[in-house]
Amino acid sequence: MSVAQTFYHRLRRMTSQRQRDRFKARVNHARKLAGPLLKRWHGTFDDADLEAALRARAPADFDILMVHTSVGNLLPMYQGDARSLLEMLVRLAGPRTLAMPGFFFGAADCFNRDYYRRNPKFDVRRTPSQMGLVTELFRRRKGVVRSLHPTHSVLALGPLAEELCASHHLSPWTFGEASPFGVMARKKTVIVGVGVEYFRSLTQVHSMEDILAERFPVPRADEPPVKVTIVDRQGAAFDYEMSRPISRQYILHAERLGKFAAPGDVTEWTFRGTKLYITQADKVNLAVEAAALRGDSLYNYSPSR
Repeated sequence: MSVAQTFYHRLRRMTSQRQRDRFKARVNHARKLAGPLLKRWHGTFDDADLEAALRARAPADFDILMVHTSVGNLLPMYQGDARSLLEMLVRLAGPRTLAMPGFFFGAADCFNRDYYRRNPKFDVRRTPSQMGLVTELFRRRKGVVRSLHPTHSVLALGPLAEELCASHHLSPWTFGEASPFGVMARKKTVIVGVGVEYFRSLTQVHSMEDILAERFPVPRADEPPVKVTIVDRQGAAFDYEMSRPISRQYILHAERLGKFAAPGDVTEWTFRGTKLYITQADKVNLAVEAAALRGDSLYNYSPSR
C-alpha cells in the first residue's frame, strides 16, 4: 500500500465527513499558495493537452465513457476551468455516451443513509450532484438524463443515456444488474479518472457486491431499511427502499483491485502532476467476481468500527 493510500484510509477511519471536508479545503488552499512552485516543477497543460493524454491511453472502441473527476486536484497546472473541462469530455466521448456520477449524500453532519432517515425525499430535478462542479454543470446541461436513486444516481448524455439510467429505481440493489453500473458492465464502458486515484473514486468496484448478493463473501449491515420518496422528471412521486450496505466492520481497500485484475486492466499514470487512470467496467466486474467466488474481496475486517 502506498503512502497516499495508507493516509487516505487512516483519515477516513479517524475523522468525520465534516473534518475531511475541512482538511480538503486546507489542502486546496495550500496548493493555491504553492501554485507558482508547482507550475515550475510540473509545467502547465490545457484541455487539448489533457485530451491528447487520455486519447493516447483509451481504447478506440467503446460505447460509454464514465468519468470521475476533480478540477481542484488539477490545479494549478491545469489552465482551464470546470466548463472547459466538461466540453473537452463531451468531445472525448464524441458520438458515444458520456456518463458521470451524480451522487448526493446529504450534509457533512448528517451523511448518506442518516440524511435520508431525516429527509426522506430525492427529487431528480432539483437535488444537486455533490461529485464536483463538473458533474453539477453536466447535470444542468440540456439533454442529460439522471438515474433515479437517492445516493448513487448516474448522469448520462448520448445514445445510451436512457438505457443506462432507465431502471435504477427498479433495482433492489444500488449497484445491481438493473443499475447503471450493471448496464455499464454489459456494454463497452471505459472508465476514466481525471485528477483522482482509482482507489478513491472507482464506484464500479461495488457492482459485483450487489449482483452476487448472498454469494458475496462480506456480510451486510444489520440495520433497519431506509425508505425514501423519489420524485421523477415528470414530478411523479413513488416509494423506494434503499438496499442494506456492507457491514461497517469491513473497510473497502479498492487499491487491492490491482492485485485481482489482469496486468494492464487498470492503468494509472501521472500527467504533469495530475493523477489519471483508465479501466473498463466489465474488467472490473470480472476481477471482483473471480475474487469473491474464491472467498476474497476488496474489504478488510475491522472489528473496532
